[in-house]
Amino acid sequence: MKRNIVHLSRRSVLAGGAAGLLAGVLPKAVFAQETTKITTAFGWISNVEYGGFWTALEQGYFAEENIEADYITGGPQAPDTLVSLAADRSQVSGANWLPILDAAAKGNDFVILGAQWQKSPSALISLAAKPVQKPEDLVGMKILAQNASDRVIIDSVLGKAGLPLDYEIVPTGFSPEPLLAGDGDAYFAFATNQPITLEQMGLKQGEDFYVTLFEDLGYNVKQGLYVAKRSFLDEHRDAVVGYLRALVKGWRYAIDNPAYAPQIVVDTYGADLGLDPDQQKRQMELQIPLIEPEDGQSLLMFDPAIIEGDMTDAAKAADRTVPPLDKLVDLGPLKDALASL
Repeated sequence: MKRNIVHLSRRSVLAGGAAGLLAGVLPKAVFAQETTKITTAFGWISNVEYGGFWTALEQGYFAEENIEADYITGGPQAPDTLVSLAADRSQVSGANWLPILDAAAKGNDFVILGAQWQKSPSALISLAAKPVQKPEDLVGMKILAQNASDRVIIDSVLGKAGLPLDYEIVPTGFSPEPLLAGDGDAYFAFATNQPITLEQMGLKQGEDFYVTLFEDLGYNVKQGLYVAKRSFLDEHRDAVVGYLRALVKGWRYAIDNPAYAPQIVVDTYGADLGLDPDQQKRQMELQIPLIEPEDGQSLLMFDPAIIEGDMTDAAKAADRTVPPLDKLVDLGPLKDALASL
């Protein structure tokens, strides 16, 4: 686990100086403010995918909310984020839809607080000779996937389109190179990750290869959901509001200053990972359109109706049960956080 690094801004130093002058006049109790520790569990390594969080740390937004922010990094050998949440090693975890339902089925009282992605980055990469642009293109394909469970997504896409479940899943790794070798017709990917590998090989998106979001194929499921225990939310609601306010501010700053998050990740939060600065910059460029809300919408916010619609349909296709909406989702803290910005 890595600890956050606190940097004092000129503003905070000046504010601290003023408080120091008053401390000699007013009782110490006037200045006592409760600090709440909130550890966030991430599903992947410390890279720019979580740029809003790193920015909120670096800019002192969590500290301003009296949040002692810590984090648990993810990766192939890391514990599942919802396991960390259930064991109280984290108070907030990033998670995806079906694992949340699986956790709920085991008796965990988890609540969804918001979503990082306005559009899920889950996608298929295909080559120009056989592009995937509509559900019909998937029929009869060999699809390279890291996880056998990804079959659920293809089943949902084809089933919703009224098409036969005629395809083959081929196990593969995290690189899209097997696609170039002809091992499959399409490759499960993050639209913000593996396409960069192909670009670095000299291939051009839209000419040599295509990236098609599953959302554009009809699989409209929110991803990168922020989840907490309901007991923690009930006991520390004001702190959760402050946490979300700081996170929104972090993402807003990171989006408005797209070179910032890649730099602090390379220099500090992912410094021991040997991250490629150019790759991180490109990843930030690719993810901004998927995180940035449309006009009139807000960061991290989503319409709960999507859960009762497309996300429930996807859950049923995967043979999962969806708890009542009021038990599963509470966007009230996020609404309060946004209203105060």
